[in-house]
Amino acid sequence: MGCCGKLFKCSAVLVAFVAVGVGLGLQKHVWGAIDNSQFLRGMFPALHQGTPFGFVMDDIPEAGLQGKTVVVTGANVGLGYWTAHHIASKGAHVVMCCRTASKCQVAVDSIKKQLPTASLEPASLDLNSFKSVKAFSESFASKHSNLHSLVLNAGIMVPPFTLTADGIESQIGVNHFSHFLLTKLLLPVLTSTATAASPVTVVAVSSAASFQSYPEGVRLSLDEMNNEATYSKQDAYGQSKLANILFAQELAEQVKGKHILVNAIHPGGVQTELMRHALTSIDAGLSKISPAFAKWFTLNMVETPIKALAWTPEVAALTQIYTAVGPQLLKERTTGQYFHPIARLHKPPDHASDSKLQKGLWQLSEKVLASKGY
Repeated sequence: MGCCGKLFKCSAVLVAFVAVGVGLGLQKHVWGAIDNSQFLRGMFPALHQGTPFGFVMDDIPEAGLQGKTVVVTGANVGLGYWTAHHIASKGAHVVMCCRTASKCQVAVDSIKKQLPTASLEPASLDLNSFKSVKAFSESFASKHSNLHSLVLNAGIMVPPFTLTADGIESQIGVNHFSHFLLTKLLLPVLTSTATAASPVTVVAVSSAASFQSYPEGVRLSLDEMNNEATYSKQDAYGQSKLANILFAQELAEQVKGKHILVNAIHPGGVQTELMRHALTSIDAGLSKISPAFAKWFTLNMVETPIKALAWTPEVAALTQIYTAVGPQLLKERTTGQYFHPIARLHKPPDHASDSKLQKGLWQLSEKVLASKGY
């Protein structure tokens, strides 16, 4: 298992524990005690037993989002797809951002089969490239005078060490820096849309992986982030997800008084394509021992338990939808917070309370973008 890294060890233990717990029929109060832990809260549906969701789609009236424009990144699959689907079902115009136009169109057509009157706009946005981020932002601003919510959903998880088109380690590059640039470029539209009576929102989709990062939380130099010799794909993923929280908190401070609400969320353990690199890594490592065993283990000890225990993206998307368009959050003007499934306030990782790290990441992000001409 050494080849699979700490993340997979922890995941295997967690899946096994939950599986055993379900099999033994753990009592509600036991699940509740586990659910109170900082890391595990809401991770799986079983841990939510006896606790009502903080939000459901019925909280939004039919056509209650009519006239609203929402941008969702990574909208062709998983959480992004269902975020777009649910929000469009309430009347909003949803700009669905995907790496390629063809993937977007397939997703749009799929939603249209269920929601024929849905207002959906496919858009190409490759977060591996700052050039693509800028091109999308300019195109959006030329077509739309309003933006009511920006959902920063797209991401990659534990790939082998690679660099983005702009020479940045891919996980921090895609998951943080490109979303940072996208928000910066769309902020003028968000600001002009926001009013005291109708605030706008920015949602950073993080992960419980933010609890497992490098010792310093986030490496505050591009050279350190790009150091292949010290690269850990699990810690680098955790770093990028911690960066999402730090970014949301700092942005929330910077836009105070502008009626822009910024929050970060953890969607829980979800059945999505995000696990593809992890599954490939497990399979590759175990194949050195036995290809047949690797195939059996990946299917029976990882994929099948995850499918049985994890949230479906259709349900897990509710947490980010709540922070994007939830009536209660908008009414209470909640900002700078962190939510676990389903739509429940919770304490983020300890590193997230480090104001120096928060501001240091923002300064580094500005510096990196400036060095690349953005």
